[in-house]
Amino acid sequence: MDNITNNILNNLNKNRLQSSKGYTSHSSSTPIVIKSEVSSKVIKINETKNLVSELASSAPIDNSKVNEIKAAISSGNYPVDLDKISDALMQAYIEMKS
Repeated sequence: MDNITNNILNNLNKNRLQSSKGYTSHSSSTPIVIKSEVSSKVIKINETKNLVSELASSAPIDNSKVNEIKAAISSGNYPVDLDKISDALMQAYIEMKS
């Protein structure tokens, strides 16, 4: 887990170095020293899993509308556009393959 955090911080520092105004490319063997500050807003992976599960449990779902759609499907009154469904499936397949 620490490796992930370190890799992310290293990549951020490289991007900051390249995008900073004072960046120049040195061809000499003098090493460039980068001082970085570790943000206090680093979140551990376990904490993000908890956050995701909390957000998923509080998703804005209109249960009455869901029940109406379920009832319409079970009674055969819900309009199903097979062309639309097959197009969406084909598009998802193409995106997955590319």
